[in-house]
Amino acid sequence: MFPVLFVVLISLIQQDSLDFYIQRGLDASYCEDYDSAKFYINKAIEIDTNNPLGYFAYTGLFRIYTSDFVTDSLLDSFFYYADKTVEKANLRIKKNKNDGWGYFFLGAINMYISSLYVEKGNYLKSLSFAEKSVNEIRLCLARNPDLYDAYLVMGSYEYLKGSFPLWSAYKDKGIEKIRIASRMSTYSRHMAKNILTILLQREGRFDESLKVAKELVDAFPQSRTFRWALCKAYLAKGEWDEAIESYKYLLQNIMKEQPDNSYNIIQVELSLANAYYNKGEFDKAIELCNDIFNRDSGDKKVRKMIKEAKEIYKNAMRNH
Repeated sequence: MFPVLFVVLISLIQQDSLDFYIQRGLDASYCEDYDSAKFYINKAIEIDTNNPLGYFAYTGLFRIYTSDFVTDSLLDSFFYYADKTVEKANLRIKKNKNDGWGYFFLGAINMYISSLYVEKGNYLKSLSFAEKSVNEIRLCLARNPDLYDAYLVMGSYEYLKGSFPLWSAYKDKGIEKIRIASRMSTYSRHMAKNILTILLQREGRFDESLKVAKELVDAFPQSRTFRWALCKAYLAKGEWDEAIESYKYLLQNIMKEQPDNSYNIIQVELSLANAYYNKGEFDKAIELCNDIFNRDSGDKKVRKMIKEAKEIYKNAMRNH
């Protein structure tokens, strides 16, 4: 009896230590402290090299980096850790076909890849991975209905499905699942909140969106990832002073940490120009637009933003 209890105790201690390092790694990734995030996630992998969780956290880290820096430079690392997660998850399922977490990791990895292709504008490829994802999540929830991290993936899929007129009722169902994930999931709470605030904005539920965005930034004031959502919430609600203050903070951070990231700088300056224009501060809007034009390198990724800046500039000059 004693050896069995000893093994169980060691297993519980291992899981607690692994969870500690994973949570620290996730918190660091939300603040874009990539070196610290890698340190903690590596510690988690060292504790249990066969657990998919560490590799899954690494995949999420590289997914955040790809969006944060608007770059494909680390896509090889993203797909390497995605493949490692799938490999370890399949081994876990092979040992126990009723392991809900194993299916969760498979579903969540496919949703990560799906979101990447959405960002790239490849919607057919995105849909293919989203369908794979939801099939695995259904298997996960059939085995463990209270695995609330899976609610984020399922909720995202249902919201997407609800975007089509015949299935519009799924939008609210998806949002509510994501809300549950933001409150009750083990590893996905903060990212679920971030997605929730974005979807609530899209649905015109600005007060709800702003409340969630403030909670995130209060918890992670240094985070660019979460600050973007707060800035957009203020802008969408027409709270120009608050939007300007928050966007200026974000711009200062980007100028310091990403001085060569013209895409992000132009995106922030365009939003600031929009806010100043709506406040009637046309001089500041014009100044920002001129800076945007100076940063235009002809990159097709910024073409739409340059066009919007020209429109703001034209209207500001007319009212100046």
